[in-house]
Amino acid sequence: MENKTGSKLHVVLLASIGMGHLIPILELGKRLSTHHNLDVTIFVVASQSSAAESQILQSAMTENLCEIVELPPVNISGLVSPDAAVGTQICVIMRAIKPALRSAISGLSFRPAALIVDLFGSEAMMVADEFDMPKYVYIPSNAWFLALTIYIPTLDKVVQGEYVDQKEPLKIPGCKAIRPEDVVDPMVDRADQHYLEYVRMSMDIPKCDGILLNIWEDLQPKTLEALRDEELLGQLCKVPVYPVGPLTRPLKPLDSRSGELFPWLDKQPSESVIYVSFGSGGTLSLEQMVELAWGLELSQQRFIWVVRSPSRKTGDGSFFTAGSGEANSNGKLCSANRRAWCGRATEHFGIGGSGRKERDRDDD
Repeated sequence: MENKTGSKLHVVLLASIGMGHLIPILELGKRLSTHHNLDVTIFVVASQSSAAESQILQSAMTENLCEIVELPPVNISGLVSPDAAVGTQICVIMRAIKPALRSAISGLSFRPAALIVDLFGSEAMMVADEFDMPKYVYIPSNAWFLALTIYIPTLDKVVQGEYVDQKEPLKIPGCKAIRPEDVVDPMVDRADQHYLEYVRMSMDIPKCDGILLNIWEDLQPKTLEALRDEELLGQLCKVPVYPVGPLTRPLKPLDSRSGELFPWLDKQPSESVIYVSFGSGGTLSLEQMVELAWGLELSQQRFIWVVRSPSRKTGDGSFFTAGSGEANSNGKLCSANRRAWCGRATEHFGIGGSGRKERDRDDD
């Protein structure tokens, strides 16, 4: 295989399924193309039922900065339980997609200079080895999360019982300790496959040729130092760690909704507004929404709350269907999939899909 253009290096990126993984990889690909003059091909494992993902992919294709190739979907119904954690399902999907990725790379007319995967695509690094390519892991999070992830195999050996039942914070060499009640989701139940997959990913990451982080050097210098110190986490993470951030999505032009939100926000005192969001696929039950609403109301704090239709599923029940307008708890289709709700105490307003301003309503 030869380089596509004969002059530019060509890198391939693999995005895991889900908007929270697709968007960071797309932004990294754009940065590599525009700032480093690389040819970029992005392989995506798109959700066939997510309208929001389809829109994002279409927009990225229109920009024409990177070549985007959708890998064929895989059927994992016989490999994992339907009620398995989303993290488990993603891991199984990314494991099953490896033959398609191998075939796609084989079909390229050039030799990629490197393969970049995200956290859930770490098993795909063995495909890079087959093509004798350097492989990198991109973690669009902070250095502390990487430190915790790298150290999980050690904690798995030394901690007895469930992490959430520990009486003392869990210590990470050279880094801020983690309180038992603040562990990441995969660590809540050590018997669940989600945790086992997390430990496996943690062991895969140091096998790469370098780790990219979406931060800058001065943001978390102590944690970065611990990751590079061979007497601390550097003895586990023996590859270079590159802060490449901040990589963020550009703001869209103001529309009727943000046209109300930002002027309100500009009038508030500095650092006085709480931002509440559960991500692109996060949902709450109706009961949880009511409790959260009461909590915000009673706190007397200014807030911006990204509200979605309530769900009877788990908290990440909309992960694979983001933007598809799922039914709410009353069985009605929600026309505004997401609504910004902001204010203080009873002085609040919602900015929904239609751009209408609504006061003191209790039916959303």
